Amino acid sequence: MPHVDPALRRETIVIAGYGEETLGYRIRREEGTPNWLVLYTMGGAGRFERNQCPKGSFLIVRPQVLQDYSIGAGAAHWEQLWVHVAFTGAFEGYADALVGHAPYRLFLDAPVECERWLHRCVHASSKLHALHAIQGALLEIEIPRSDAAGIHADCLEFIRIHMSEDFGVAEMARAVGLSASRLTAVLRAQSSLSPRELVETERMKVASELLAMTNLPIQNIAARIGLQSPFYFSLRFKKAFGVSPSEYRKLATGGA
Repeated sequence: MPHVDPALRRETIVIAGYGEETLGYRIRREEGTPNWLVLYTMGGAGRFERNQCPKGSFLIVRPQVLQDYSIGAGAAHWEQLWVHVAFTGAFEGYADALVGHAPYRLFLDAPVECERWLHRCVHASSKLHALHAIQGALLEIEIPRSDAAGIHADCLEFIRIHMSEDFGVAEMARAVGLSASRLTAVLRAQSSLSPRELVETERMKVASELLAMTNLPIQNIAARIGLQSPFYFSLRFKKAFGVSPSEYRKLATGGA
């Protein structure tokens, strides 16, 4: 039987390995692979397309993307840990957020914990343990700040659209393709607020706008922001602004 490159098989979990490649080594896959590719450089240097992959770099590549990599310019060898993995659910969302709109992304100074996790992945006793390890490595990489700003904006849009509905952190996280824990980390880094605090802040902001710009009854405003009890709404509004909704409206409109 002809040899079939295991990277070209769709794996439900993960395949991983270690390599110390020398001059002449090159891999080129015109259509990429069915899985995400992760390459971590332990020593020497590699090249992926036109990018140098120095020691300590972490490369993550989308499925079905051209892969062309070899020994880096001026290097005699490339010591690497590699993983082909079919991320699903929240972890696919996190990988997608790491890469952004690009086909791949190279992180030049990855945390040392990434190497430790990837060693565990390569030497795991089962595919389940390998999957846990590659997920651990992935979560060591912070989403770039520009992408974190995009996630923050997507959350604000989700909140505005669904403000009158009963939703939780899990629903918002699913809408932006992250786990609840990772969404919390991203939002705290971007805005210093947890997802629940962000929802509360936006609800009170919309309520203040409606009080100042409309004649809607307070109970209708409460319902608009997802609070069915006007009394409960008043308590939360006063906590946020220091005055009751009625007092805020008077101040905002110049009423007596």
